Amino acid sequence: MTKVAVLLSGCGFYDGTEAAEAILAALALERAGVRSIFVAPDIPQMHSVDHLTGVEVEGEQRGVLGESARIARGKVKSLADQWPGELGGLIIPGGQGAVKNLMTHFAALGKKREVIPLVAALLSDLTGRKAPVGSISLGRTVVQTFLDEPLSDQDMQLAATDVLVDEARRLVFTPGFLTGATLPEVASGIEKMVRAMLSLPARELHVIH
Repeated sequence: MTKVAVLLSGCGFYDGTEAAEAILAALALERAGVRSIFVAPDIPQMHSVDHLTGVEVEGEQRGVLGESARIARGKVKSLADQWPGELGGLIIPGGQGAVKNLMTHFAALGKKREVIPLVAALLSDLTGRKAPVGSISLGRTVVQTFLDEPLSDQDMQLAATDVLVDEARRLVFTPGFLTGATLPEVASGIEKMVRAMLSLPARELHVIH
């Protein structure tokens, strides 16, 4: 595995990517000797939120790619320009942007939630090649939606230092700030997730404590 992408959905927990989860994922990859790159779709955000108050900013429109560049220090590639076959794996951090910007109809009653086409094409290529896909916090919802799986409360039952590994399908998950309260425990879970991704494949579903 020579290059793993970290898929961003903006910048900031309320309307984009949880920045700490994204940076910790990239750090864990590079510490493991794997080249990491940042990618994001070049689309408008669903909305913009004031992160001091948690309140939506009326009339303000931001772009996912431009906001993701804040995390990537400008080094982020549009998904439209990224050839999936170049990647050996993918990590999707959490933050509400994962479900707001990488999906449609997440909280719309009576409407089927779907992954946006650019992200669906990326996941289709990676899962088709059995390349490992890691997810953190709400990033797992994107993977579950792509696979047309029901959501469950299982994510909330894991500690932030735990990692759930589906070896048969090459899927790895850690809860991140979904259940974690401190940066060190979230970092520990993300480091374990990256190690598990690099050690695939095998055959079962299990939790690493």
